[in-house]
Amino acid sequence: MASNDEVTSGDFAIAFEDFDLDEVFKRAELHVTDERSTNFVVEFGYERARIAFDLGIDDMKELLDQNPDEKDYPIRWINVWDPSVQTDVMKAIGSKYGFSPRLLGLMTTRRTPQDEARRHRDRKRVTSRHDRSFRDLEKGDGLNGNFPMKPLGSTEMNDSIALYLQVKDTVNYFSTDQTQKAFCIGANWLHKRPTPEHEHHHRISIMPPKHWQWLALCNNHTVLSIHEKPLFEPVPDKENKEYWRHVEFAYMRAHTLDVLLQLSTKGFPRYEGNPLAQNSVRQSLKRSRTDLSRQQTGMSIFNNSDTGNLADEGTSNLFYYLFEDYVAAGPLKNAEEELDDMTRKILDNTHWNKVSKSSEIIPTLHYLSKDLREFKHLFENYKNLISKIMTVGRPDSQLNSQFDKDRRVFLTNSALSRFDRLGDRLQYLMLNTIEGYLEEIAALSTTYFNLTQQKDSQATARLTRSATLLAKLSVFFLPISFMTSYFSVQIEDLYIYWTGKTYWYAFAVIASVSFVSLFFFSRLLMFWSDIMDEWAATIGDWGAAFVQRLRDLVGLKSRNDNEDGRE
Repeated sequence: MASNDEVTSGDFAIAFEDFDLDEVFKRAELHVTDERSTNFVVEFGYERARIAFDLGIDDMKELLDQNPDEKDYPIRWINVWDPSVQTDVMKAIGSKYGFSPRLLGLMTTRRTPQDEARRHRDRKRVTSRHDRSFRDLEKGDGLNGNFPMKPLGSTEMNDSIALYLQVKDTVNYFSTDQTQKAFCIGANWLHKRPTPEHEHHHRISIMPPKHWQWLALCNNHTVLSIHEKPLFEPVPDKENKEYWRHVEFAYMRAHTLDVLLQLSTKGFPRYEGNPLAQNSVRQSLKRSRTDLSRQQTGMSIFNNSDTGNLADEGTSNLFYYLFEDYVAAGPLKNAEEELDDMTRKILDNTHWNKVSKSSEIIPTLHYLSKDLREFKHLFENYKNLISKIMTVGRPDSQLNSQFDKDRRVFLTNSALSRFDRLGDRLQYLMLNTIEGYLEEIAALSTTYFNLTQQKDSQATARLTRSATLLAKLSVFFLPISFMTSYFSVQIEDLYIYWTGKTYWYAFAVIASVSFVSLFFFSRLLMFWSDIMDEWAATIGDWGAAFVQRLRDLVGLKSRNDNEDGRE
C-alpha cells in the first residue's frame, strides 16, 4: 500500500498514511512524544490500518461527516491532545456526538495561572514532605510552597469553575455523561514519576503524578480519547529540569503510545516480552464472528453484517484497553518495600543498644498511611467507574431504553467480561492489598509505641537502680564522713589524745560496720521503711477520725455535710 492513502470525502481529501509501514510507524511514535502535536486519527481493520496526524478543523469536519469504511477500516479512534487550544475541533466532535454545552465547556476549560499555581503548590507538597525549609510568614510565603494565592476575580474564573477544577484534581472524582450517540467518562489516570539521578534526603510520596483524560464510546464504531493539557510536577533540587520534564511527559503518554503502536503490525513484536502492556484489539478481528448478533453486540451500523460484528468487538476492546492501565499498581511495590524498611527499623528497637529516631519513623508511617488511603480512594473510584460502564454497556441496560435502538451504545460480551475481571482484580489484588498494608501500618504504630513505652519503663528502672546505688554509697560514706568531721574538731581536750592509729582504727571499724549494714541490713531497712509508711498511713487515718469526732462533739458540720444539706 502507498505511504499516502488519500481518502476522498466529497470534494475534500483527507491524507491518511499506511500505519503498517515502518516510516509511518516511527512517525506515529514521534508524534505521541511531541508536545506540539494536536491530534491523530487511526482507522483500522484486521488486514489494514491507516493514520492521519494533526488534522485541522476542515479535515476533522470532513472526517466526522462520514462513518468508518465498512470494508477495510471499520473502526476509528480519534485522539485529541489539549482540547483547550482546539476549541473548534472539539465543537465539531461535540456536535457530531451530541455533547451538551456543559460537557463541551468542561472539556475545553482553560486553566488560569492561579489555578496552575495551586496545582503546582499541591504537587510540590507531595515531592518535599520532609523538607523543613524556612519561610517568612509575615511576607506572605505559603506554608506549602512559594505560590501565594490571590482571590480569583469574576473576570478570570467564577467560583463554580474554580471549585470544579479543584475537585477534579482529587483522585476521588470521576465524571460520566451519556448522549444519544456516545457514552463519555472522565477520570484521573496515573503515570510514572521520573527516577531522580541524585540522592534526596526528604521522602518522596509513593503516589504517582496524575493527568486527566476523557474517553468516549460512540455509536458509529468510534472511540474518542481526549487528554487535558499536561501539568508537570515540580522538579526536585539538583535535577535537570528539561530532562525531568521530557521523561515525565513521555511517561504521561506511555499508555496511549502502547495502545497505538499495537494497532500496527510493526508494533506486535515489540510487546511480546511485556504481557501487561499487550492488547489484542486488532488481533481479535482475525476470525469471523458470525455467532454474534446485534442483540449481543450492540452499536452495529452495518445491518448485522459480519464486518459490523467485528467492528463492535474491536471498538469495545479498544475502549477497554484505553481504560486499563496498570501504572497505578506499580507504587504498591514501593509501599511494600517501605513497610519492610519501617518494620526492620521498628523491630530493631527491641535491642537495648539501638534507638530509632521518632522524627524519622512517625512522619514516614503517617505519610505512607496517607498515600495508601489515597490509593484506596483511587481504586474505589475506578471500581465505581467500572460499575457505571458495565451498567450502561449492557445491551439490556435500562439506561439505554430512552434512546433509539440504532443509537444505543453497548459493549460486547467479551469487553464486559474484561471489565468485570478488572473490577475483581481491583478488589482482590489492589484494595485488599492496600487494606492489609493499612492494618500493618496500624500494627507497626502500636508496636513502636509499645516498644517505646517499654524502653521508657526500662530507663526508669535503670534510673531507680542508679538512685538506689547512690543511696547505698551514701550509707557507706556518711558514717565515715561523720567520723572524719569528728576527728577534725579543733578542741584541745580531745585532739591531744588522738593519734594516726586512733583514726585508722576508728575508720576500719566504722567502714566495716557500714559495709555490713549496706549489704546485710538493706532489706531490713526497706522492711522497716514499709512498716513506717504503713504506720504513718494508720496514724493519719486515726488523726482524721479524731478530728471528725471533735467536730461532732463541738457541733461543727463538715463541708460535705453542708453540701448534702443544700441538695
